[in-house]
Amino acid sequence: MPTFIHAADLHLDSPLQRLKAYEGAPVDQIREAARRALENLVQLAIEREVDLVVIAGDLYDGDWQDHNTGLFFVSQVSKLVRHGIPVVAISGNHDAQSQMTRSLPLPKNPDGSDIMLSSRKAESRRFPESGFVVHGRSFGNRAETENMLPGYPAADGGMFNIGLLHTSLTGAEGHDNYAPCTPADLVAKQYQYWALGHVHTRGEHHDQTDPTAAPILFSGNIQGRHPRETGPKGCVIVDVASDGKPTHSFHPLDVVRWEICPLDLSSVERIDDLYDRYSVWLRDAIEQAEDRILVHRVRLFGTTKLHGQLTTDLVGIENSLRAIALNIAGEQSWLERVRLKTTLPVGDLQDFDPTGPLGCLETVLAEWRDVATTEDDEQPHELHEALSDLIRKLPDELTNAQLDPLQLTTPEMLQELVAAARPLLHAELRQTEG
Repeated sequence: MPTFIHAADLHLDSPLQRLKAYEGAPVDQIREAARRALENLVQLAIEREVDLVVIAGDLYDGDWQDHNTGLFFVSQVSKLVRHGIPVVAISGNHDAQSQMTRSLPLPKNPDGSDIMLSSRKAESRRFPESGFVVHGRSFGNRAETENMLPGYPAADGGMFNIGLLHTSLTGAEGHDNYAPCTPADLVAKQYQYWALGHVHTRGEHHDQTDPTAAPILFSGNIQGRHPRETGPKGCVIVDVASDGKPTHSFHPLDVVRWEICPLDLSSVERIDDLYDRYSVWLRDAIEQAEDRILVHRVRLFGTTKLHGQLTTDLVGIENSLRAIALNIAGEQSWLERVRLKTTLPVGDLQDFDPTGPLGCLETVLAEWRDVATTEDDEQPHELHEALSDLIRKLPDELTNAQLDPLQLTTPEMLQELVAAARPLLHAELRQTEG
């Protein structure tokens, strides 16, 4: 039974933002995670004695100055070739113009063919012994905005045709719309399998109710890189039966796993209950992560009487959660940060004299809420001016970060700021009055 591996989006040595700012973060393990995941991919291919490995783009993460990134990829691909396993790869939007992609010589496949497919036109690689033929085209530019499929060749009769494409299909949240096409466009090529890259979430885009439909799959990236890339990451193993029908299964490769811990505090009245819920979640998550490092973000939400305490002592609570994580999992777990999305019950901020300081505060906060949601262009502009001095003092890492940039003047952020400010200001004013 011929077998191949479909992988994509290696993003070797992808820059991981702000890690050194976190005390106790496993920086080295996270920074090396993509390399270790590629090693796992190579070891899997050798152990399973697969007939082919295809990689659907984004080998690297841009035009790196350090050639050790490219040399590491060369060393891993060479290991596959030495074991008689051919590799076919394309460049994607991240590595299309990389100097390493263009200049570093890769080994030849066992049959003497090139590993990388051309960016000038679609090419095919035929492997008669296994019956596989791979059709694909690399990105020539970072932004390939046209449908690339018209240049792909017709299916080879009597062969198992694999289409290799870096694409967003009809669009995917969080991903630029590159090489757009539809699943129907792919089906029209009459290939037996489509190995897609670019979208980091694993997904199937063929008619899963039709047992004869050719699989159209995003394998996802082989290693999560930040808190939005949660859950198992890896590759797809495809076995082709004697009748030519493929079956596929996911195989995890990641060495660091990112997760979100959602804790609904709507019915919670004691901080200790929050800690208990977190402990239960963490023990289960550690078990599911097996021997991987679990990097996680805690998201606290819901309407709760604890909102004021959470707001005024979030740093202390976050450190208590980190201590719990150390007690439960030691160095296998790292709490990246705590995001607070709770609110106070409606009645909890209404027991004050409307003509006193708290009443005046509520009037001011109501005005800020109105400004944040108004359609009048002048009021948000005035608000931006009021915050401009503060914004100028903030470090670029907060305001220009690619991941979770701090944008103080967006309506959503202003609403969050007002909600967070209320219990803080109420506590201060009540203490002053006392």
